[in-house]
Amino acid sequence: MDSKINFNNYTLEELYDSAQSIDRDAYPDRAKEIDELIVKRQNEQPQSEVEDNSKHKVAGEKATRWDRLYAGLIDAVVHMVATVPLFWYFGMEAFKEPSAFTIVIAVIYGLFTTLILQGYLLFHYGQTIGKHIIGTRIENLDGTKADIKKILLLRILPMSLCSFIPGVGQFISGFIDPIFIFGKQRRCLHDYFAKTKVSYVGT
Repeated sequence: MDSKINFNNYTLEELYDSAQSIDRDAYPDRAKEIDELIVKRQNEQPQSEVEDNSKHKVAGEKATRWDRLYAGLIDAVVHMVATVPLFWYFGMEAFKEPSAFTIVIAVIYGLFTTLILQGYLLFHYGQTIGKHIIGTRIENLDGTKADIKKILLLRILPMSLCSFIPGVGQFISGFIDPIFIFGKQRRCLHDYFAKTKVSYVGT
């Protein structure tokens, strides 16, 4: 019978090492205890120290703000390139004061290109291209992988539609949404809508 290990006496560095070396299939309860202790210790640290520990990517741990930013920038570049045909066809002027028809076409086009570019990763892994490169995924609050329907309809679609609201839409989707990441939960506004989080995946 295995003796109980008191991981409470471990330093954060030792917990990181244990999380990476433990056989998670053989000792799932211990692995869970270690992961929970890491999250608890990090929540007790000043945020600057937490960000410094970002090299320790423990499965299930929420992604740091920097890693979410890096992944977001990668995805932004991918989708900027993907929208070139849309702006080329309609012209930039059409989106300064878009008609209902233009909004519908833009939303459909955005969802279609997302499915083409990101669909495989989103469906199988809950990841975008950026998140796949960084090593994170979109999860439900219970730690399970978020399905593609939730990601598209509750994370992506609301912010896409919001961006077309005259006057304040771009401000909400471009500023208010991402600034929520600076809260203690490290979740954007669209995460709260969809009841999701972004966490690291196992290596």
